[in-house]
Amino acid sequence: MGTIIRGIKNISRNKIRNLAIILVLTLSLSLGLMMINMNFSSNNKIRNIKEKLGNEIDVYISNEYIKSLTDEERGIWPRQEDFLFDEGFADEILKIDSVESITKSISGDFISKKYKSEFADEPEAGMMTTSEGEEVDPTHWFFLVGIDGEANMSPSFQSGMYELIEGHFFKKTDIEQNVALIGKKFAERNNLNIESEIIINREKIKVCGIYEIKKFFSESIYAPFKTAQRLLDIEGKLGFLHVTVDSIDNVEKTVNYINNKISDGKIIAKQDTSKYASILLSINSIKKISKVGMISAFAVGILIILSIMFINVRERAKEIGILKAIGASNFNISTQFLVESVTLCTIALILSAVIILGTNQPISDFIVGRVEEGDEEGVSVEEEATDITIELIPGAKLKRLEITFPLEIIIYSILVTFLLGIVGSLIPAFYISKLRPAEVLRFE
Repeated sequence: MGTIIRGIKNISRNKIRNLAIILVLTLSLSLGLMMINMNFSSNNKIRNIKEKLGNEIDVYISNEYIKSLTDEERGIWPRQEDFLFDEGFADEILKIDSVESITKSISGDFISKKYKSEFADEPEAGMMTTSEGEEVDPTHWFFLVGIDGEANMSPSFQSGMYELIEGHFFKKTDIEQNVALIGKKFAERNNLNIESEIIINREKIKVCGIYEIKKFFSESIYAPFKTAQRLLDIEGKLGFLHVTVDSIDNVEKTVNYINNKISDGKIIAKQDTSKYASILLSINSIKKISKVGMISAFAVGILIILSIMFINVRERAKEIGILKAIGASNFNISTQFLVESVTLCTIALILSAVIILGTNQPISDFIVGRVEEGDEEGVSVEEEATDITIELIPGAKLKRLEITFPLEIIIYSILVTFLLGIVGSLIPAFYISKLRPAEVLRFE
């Protein structure tokens, strides 16, 4: 107990110097703890986004693979079959313990001289190239999408981009029925109504519903999965899988397992984060800044404690020699310096807490603002914001990172304070405690 009291009293031996040390340590701890808190708040924001993204992932042919098949100079383009993969892949995914269900879908194009497409209103559209590399008149070119579940589970309907205005969605039990959903413009252009029949590749398909596009997107014809496979002559193939995982905590693990264990590199599993891409990009930048700031601040704090303890050791060399001569143990001498440095850090922590409470949110807002400005100046969201594995909302930004002060931060603050004091004082204290009294007394 006497050693601890002596260590605390030593702080008042050089008041001006120790006051300066406390001020510098206060700034160092304040910055370091602010950065920890910002990193913690960033992780909370990512967690909130994961909860909004839910427990669903998408599986499809990777863009990198498609790019590898494309050679614009030589006029080589991917074929429709290059965008497809075997249905057996879905069976492999279903074997994963964390996977609850899978919705299959497929898409392709077809030509029909009988009907007019949306391009019929654009007489100057010119010729276009199909997925098979053929040049066609776009006024008779259509896209067919097959879904093996409820039609309203399509991302286009789920996001609100498409809205059913007449009839009804086909159901999961209609997987092989010749029914379809068509767009309002397609219906008006070709005088079609509910119960009308359309011809696709020589088969009659009954219109069960008509939808309207809320935003600027192209219309497609939606049909049950098996029906679409047959009409497009690609039975046994898939174009897209919508996978439901049992928990958001297992999403990343499931994505990694599919990409690294099952996929051959052509197929990729990913969670669609496009809705939050810009926000995630900003959070990733903030996390990098906070990590650099935290490491730098704590490194400065350790160097300050280390330097001042070495100075104190040299100034008190004779005192230490006397203590050792009268029987003080190495542990007692080391503890004295350790208590002194921890006390300095504790005072700095108390002052830091006051500073953090008043300035952490404004500083966070400033950093968020600077990061957003930097992102707007030329960082590609599409290239960078891929850390987490929703529909595109242009201009969605991280307006504010809400800073909270949970119990974890208080615990981290106390642990960091003791760590600074221990690391900064242990080396010089241990060094001097190992010297013999006669050697210590020779210090000038």
